Amino acid sequence: ALVNSGAYSMYISKRFVKNNRIATSKLNTTYKVYNDDGDHGSTHCLLVTDIQKLDMIIGMSYLCQNNPEINWQAREWKYSQCPSTC
Repeated sequence: ALVNSGAYSMYISKRFVKNNRIATSKLNTTYKVYNDDGDHGSTHCLLVTDIQKLDMIIGMSYLCQNNPEINWQAREWKYSQCPSTC
């Protein structure tokens, strides 16, 4: 996934949706999304689009709602507010 503070919404690739057999629906539906280790989950509406070489773009809507602590040097992020506020 690409973290993009210049994008407002969240996007998921058509290829990823197809390969993972993810059901799609009209825009008013949200899905629960988890990080790799499963310790954080939140519900978001992702826009399906043709993204080259990426599975997902994580935009400001997610970053503002979840406010993860991002360590750019270590290429890690954590959720200091969870699980109490999730």
